[in-house]
Amino acid sequence: MTRRALSWLVLAALAAALACAGFWLLFSTFQVYDDEGYVLLSLRNFSLHGGLYDRVYSQYGPFIYLLYDVLHRILGFAFTNTSGRWITLVNWLGTAAASAALVGRQTRSVRWAAFTLAGVFTYLWVMINEPVHPGGLLTLLVALGAWLGTEAWTTGKMNRFAALTAVIGAALALTKINVGLFFLGAAFAWLALNTAAPRPARALTWLVALGAAVLPFALMRALFAEPWVRTFAVVFAAGLLALLLAARETARPAVGAQAWKWFAGSLLGAGAVIAGAALLRGTSLRGLLDGVVLEPMKHPGVYFFPMNWRPGTALLALASVALAGAATRAGWTRRPGFRGFVAVARLAAGAVFFCCPLQIIPTSLAAWGMCYGVTLAWLFVLPLRDDDRGAPARAWVALLLVFQSLHAYPVAGSQVNWGTFLWIPLLALGLWDAAPVWQTWGLAASRGLRFAGALVLIAVTVTMPAQLARIGWSQYAHNPPLGLPGAENLRLTSDMVYSTRIMRENLRAHADLLFSFPGLYSANLWTGLPTPTLINATHWFSLLPPARQQEIITRLEASPRSALLVQRDVLDYLAKTGFHPAGPLHDWLMANYEKVLALDGYELWLRHGRQVALFSTGHLAATAPDAPHELELTLAPTAAPVARIELCDYFAPRLPLAEIAGAEPELSLQPITPDGRPAGAPQAAHFPVTFTGPVRMTVRYRGVNTPLARNHGLAVLRDAAGAIVAEARLLE
Repeated sequence: MTRRALSWLVLAALAAALACAGFWLLFSTFQVYDDEGYVLLSLRNFSLHGGLYDRVYSQYGPFIYLLYDVLHRILGFAFTNTSGRWITLVNWLGTAAASAALVGRQTRSVRWAAFTLAGVFTYLWVMINEPVHPGGLLTLLVALGAWLGTEAWTTGKMNRFAALTAVIGAALALTKINVGLFFLGAAFAWLALNTAAPRPARALTWLVALGAAVLPFALMRALFAEPWVRTFAVVFAAGLLALLLAARETARPAVGAQAWKWFAGSLLGAGAVIAGAALLRGTSLRGLLDGVVLEPMKHPGVYFFPMNWRPGTALLALASVALAGAATRAGWTRRPGFRGFVAVARLAAGAVFFCCPLQIIPTSLAAWGMCYGVTLAWLFVLPLRDDDRGAPARAWVALLLVFQSLHAYPVAGSQVNWGTFLWIPLLALGLWDAAPVWQTWGLAASRGLRFAGALVLIAVTVTMPAQLARIGWSQYAHNPPLGLPGAENLRLTSDMVYSTRIMRENLRAHADLLFSFPGLYSANLWTGLPTPTLINATHWFSLLPPARQQEIITRLEASPRSALLVQRDVLDYLAKTGFHPAGPLHDWLMANYEKVLALDGYELWLRHGRQVALFSTGHLAATAPDAPHELELTLAPTAAPVARIELCDYFAPRLPLAEIAGAEPELSLQPITPDGRPAGAPQAAHFPVTFTGPVRMTVRYRGVNTPLARNHGLAVLRDAAGAIVAEARLLE
């Protein structure tokens, strides 16, 4: 086998391992705030109805809707929790592969390509929290821009670079406008630094430098009073100014007027095509302007999540930009001594960063990249030799990294990972580039140290996917399947599985219209119940204007069998962080609905005065010590006769605490109506028992009175073959 074939085999095996780990993680995770449900439902509604922004609500641009609608029509998949996870896995693995291709092409090293593949995939583990969220597509486009842009630039195709980055920037901007503008800002800065004409080059360079200083303060003005926001502005401004000083050392006069024309023309052309396609699918010009530009500008005032800056972040940023300014002004950047310092600094930064996946220091990859990587990016760009051909590639990747770090404002959650994952390929390129410098030193040239360095790199590369696979398989192998439409193979914790299935059963039995607070739209996909309108937002209480809220009120008011699904844990979290829902729709819901069932943070609310049978619930009645135990269950019809009942703690459903079976238990069935009223007299029965309509089952049995954990009781009804035919939560 040739060395090249072996390299491809290693990378393919690593990619397969990452894909397995990603699959296990994606299919064993579901977040209660349910951003994925919102995106899936809006994708489905757009595919069915068109009219994005005018009819179908979205916080995102039209490109992702148009792209996924085309793929949906070509490939024939439905917009479900399952297909959303497959889409996410493709975007996730594609981002890592594009980053690895970038590093592999520049270094010709399978070790560094493998490190990048595993590192980027691990860095973006947050993909599992929001399947099908635009963040996955955004990272893929940014990674493609970094890789293909580098390929075009290093082969001298400046016009191709300009056109390519403009098209990708347009797609990004028309998916999430801020991310697109940050990408275009990096492309503009790189073209400006490399403009051939001296006078325009100086003017453009000063314009970029001024923009670097002003941009974060203008972008963050709405929240600038917050300390974390001021630190953010300092980190970005210092990081970008230092990077621009370093990038000037790599720049060459290669960009002419033709490249600028390609950039402007491609940007306008791609933007016009995407916008035109949206208009043809029913979006109005006003709706497009509101959805893409005006509404996103309001988001910092609607919701924000602060960045947890690590110790020394601001101090390092200021010291770093001061060093960059002093070094370039004094001409140190071409001195061997300073280049040696830069090589050591890269090694030190890499060594500390490697401690994160090895769990030697308690900091996540993304936190390190955001707090320190953005600041240190310029050190990985400076040339370490006069013929450094890889410096332009590093400068382009670093510009994208620093600009994309702004993605974490104003919500520094998953956006931190999405915005700074390019730290991994930049680190790989910078360390590979510094290796020859280390080898010129006596100690660094020793075979033992080189072997130790390679061993550390391999250990880090193997550890990252191994950790993901261990966590993913542990969850996927031990959790029960959810078994709901479009989410059949999601394997979630037992409490979530049972509470979700029971809520779904009661929603389907008692509602014909479903709204949620906040927006929990996977429930609409699982139940098949429609939302009141197509204007479905997660935080509708702060995102929708009063007129839109009134439309929902009108529709709910006309539906007496409508239901409200509440996620109490999410609302409690919002209250703790200072967000208190209010508005006409909120007030109307509180005045017209009441809670009838609560399970593990989920609450079912119905219109005031409605009485319903709460299916798949029950309770154990308190009895005298020497009296039979009494179990009462409210059940919908089962598909097979019930042969026995197991009592379990739902956190360990495979280990029943008691079993009720045989002829000894006293068993009675009382037919009931869907609203819980008796529909006949109780009738004695015995196992196996069959019922074709809703019933209230009462079981009196003798046996060990095993206490169940507080509100953790579960009754599992099985047929003669042991298959589960029904489950019921035991409530207090």
